[in-house]
Amino acid sequence: MDPKWTSGNELKYLTQVLNNTKEVRDNAFTDRLEKAFKEKYNVKYAIALNSGASGLHAAMHAIGLKPGDEIITSPFSVLWDAAIAIIMGAKVKFADIKYGTHNMNPEKIEELINEKTKAIVPVSYHGLPCDIDEIVSIGKKYKIPVIEDNAQTMLGKYKGRLAGTDADFAMFSLERTKHISSHEGGLLITNNSDYATKARKFAGGGFKNLTADKSKLAAKIPLEFQSPDFKRHNYLGLNYRISEFCAAVALAQFERVDEKVKIRRDIASIYSELFLKFPTFEPQEVPTGYGHSYFTYSVKSPFKNLNDWKNFYANHVKNGGDNFYAMMSPVYSEEIMKDLGYCDQNLNKCPVTEDIQPRCILFKTNYRSVDEARINIKKLEESLKKYLT
Repeated sequence: MDPKWTSGNELKYLTQVLNNTKEVRDNAFTDRLEKAFKEKYNVKYAIALNSGASGLHAAMHAIGLKPGDEIITSPFSVLWDAAIAIIMGAKVKFADIKYGTHNMNPEKIEELINEKTKAIVPVSYHGLPCDIDEIVSIGKKYKIPVIEDNAQTMLGKYKGRLAGTDADFAMFSLERTKHISSHEGGLLITNNSDYATKARKFAGGGFKNLTADKSKLAAKIPLEFQSPDFKRHNYLGLNYRISEFCAAVALAQFERVDEKVKIRRDIASIYSELFLKFPTFEPQEVPTGYGHSYFTYSVKSPFKNLNDWKNFYANHVKNGGDNFYAMMSPVYSEEIMKDLGYCDQNLNKCPVTEDIQPRCILFKTNYRSVDEARINIKKLEESLKKYLT
């Protein structure tokens, strides 16, 4: 079995769910997972969901995003942050990123704010926390909620604080490749009771017994539910709840979160040593006081020609090297965003994003061990020597 899924209590907890033990009925894994996140991040509320995207949707609902409103987010990200707002009838504006960190430039955020702006959605990309103090300060200045997308930034640090504890909401992903994974899943954390209640009710089918603090919808059905005259719903919502199976796996992994993040950081250190030998490659900058969690190890390559990027990839794989990844296209240039007019509206307005994106290479940090990583990074060094000389 793959140690990614079996090196902790995953099988033990899954067996308990399959056996429907009294322990599970009395103390659901969903509740345990939420409690573990609250304790680790020292926040009042945690809501476990079936994906990070569901968390973003629930958060945008909770802050009251409506058709005609606007959000500000990063163009250097996945489509979800923008797409969910668009699905809700809102418009999206894109704040360009910083060349060194690849995260949103707070100065560019403030330039885009107007009376329609209802949310700022910064993204901590590759595992590096965004400039959250500056962003939250802007949010408070204009009374705009901040929803932090930390899908890739488990245990990232910002000035000694865990990333995700300062915004109005923070979202974490439990998708297959993330630091902590249940193959699919997500968590929202917040200290705002009203936001937590609305997000949980929206994501939990609108059941009236849902509260900010706890789902109360696990294996044990409250007796009052059995009465013919019981009214179940006092809120309109969707079903974004995480399953007990996924919660069990996620909890088992979260019990070892420090170890899992440390392995990625140790692997990143090996990459950093490697790229000191190849100064034409620029690793993502990590400012003083920031703790990178290294979902991937990102570098800006010298390959300004697309064919050079592809040729290096092909040569590396042909030489027995492990595959690596390109940074996805700027959000506004995706095909659906072109169809919606966002490309025409934004092309050339985010020059840093458009410069960095086609050159970026994202190297794996999710090897099962540091020793496995060393073997693959050694092959990368050999490929770089061959290709660049």
